[in-house]
Amino acid sequence: MKKRIIVGLVAVAAVAGGLPYVTGYVAESQAKQSIADLNLQSQSRYGQIEIVKYERGYNATYAEYKWVTNPELEQELPIGEIVISCDGVHNMLSYDYSCILKNMGLQEEQIRAAFKGKAPITIEGTIGLTGDETSQVTINPLEIITEQGARITSDGGRMNSTANASLSEISGVGTFSPITVLAASGVEVRISESTFTLDGSMYEKKFFMGDSVFNVDDITVVAPMLEAPLSVKGVSMVSNSDVNDGLYNGKGSLNVAEFTLPASLNNRTNKDVLVKNVTIGTSFADTPFAPIAKLTDYTQKLAEQMSESGAVDPGMVGMDEQFLREQVLALLKKDLAINLWVNSEVNDGALKSHVNTVLTKDITEEFISELETGGALAALKLLQQVDLDILVAIPNSVTELSPEVAMMAAMSNKFVADASGLTAALMLKEGAITLNGEPTSIEALMRN
Repeated sequence: MKKRIIVGLVAVAAVAGGLPYVTGYVAESQAKQSIADLNLQSQSRYGQIEIVKYERGYNATYAEYKWVTNPELEQELPIGEIVISCDGVHNMLSYDYSCILKNMGLQEEQIRAAFKGKAPITIEGTIGLTGDETSQVTINPLEIITEQGARITSDGGRMNSTANASLSEISGVGTFSPITVLAASGVEVRISESTFTLDGSMYEKKFFMGDSVFNVDDITVVAPMLEAPLSVKGVSMVSNSDVNDGLYNGKGSLNVAEFTLPASLNNRTNKDVLVKNVTIGTSFADTPFAPIAKLTDYTQKLAEQMSESGAVDPGMVGMDEQFLREQVLALLKKDLAINLWVNSEVNDGALKSHVNTVLTKDITEEFISELETGGALAALKLLQQVDLDILVAIPNSVTELSPEVAMMAAMSNKFVADASGLTAALMLKEGAITLNGEPTSIEALMRN
């Protein structure tokens, strides 16, 4: 019995002793795979990452990576050689690493001066035995004086992220300190502390799907021509996306909670203008994702060919028009929905506009050919395959600020007036058209 216990302890010790080697091997595999994935996405636009040196020992690793820009980017923006060096420690159950910019190319002296003698960022992280990874990117404080005399300062920021080995679970949280931009003219822009979050996954290890939010509490502009600072509050960029059963659904918007246009900038009424709840966005629903992926890959390859040949015209590098046509047709399937909107409140009046589009039938090759050769009659046929919902609502608060808007709306003969303002609502469903609730036709719309 005692011998069995001793043998078992020896076996455990042997396995434990080999674990640092295993964690180092896992880390190397993860690093090479990450670089391959990154290059697949970015090499045609920005160049690629090359492994210059990778020295893996029993309990430590040293590696160097070089960013090689593509010729087109290097010609437009000479960067030189960017080298990242990483030190790693092999623990029993994890691999800890720390990376810095060893060489920052042609602008190293200026970059270090801007970041007070330091590199712009440092990266630290941990990779577990299963490939799960946590990392932290630290942006160091900066102070930049531009050639035009503008001064940009910030205390930097920090971004924490986690991801599993398959990239099916990715999350990140970032906080960035206030940024101040002071121009030589005396104009000053202050951007308060901002935050960034994301939660999702890498679809096919290439496309991020999930939720992301970038928030800025407020942006303040101080300028000689303003009697008081102009403050824009609650600025955010929000997006969410997913792919289910091969269909892509996504939504993105730019939002502003509130800002006041001061009377000094309002020549029409010489009164403050309060703008609230601004949202500008777009959404896609039931969009076949395969052609999106193919078009993305093709665009990257085309950009790479143009970079290598120095061509500006895509036609000069042999654009495959038939392929592009096939992918566009693959996108234009029944139930594809595309929505656009711009909404806000102006001095308590609701400004609204949206364009909602839904395909009721597949758009086919034959139909496209018919549109190209059939003229107006073929275009009318398109109305049988699309549902539209278009709304434009202009409140009195906007027409008071710009009577020209009211004049143009009246001349168009498409708007109706009520106590709140002007509204135009166009609906197309199953080939039938209504304008502001009344039946109409394409001919009538074209005449008015």
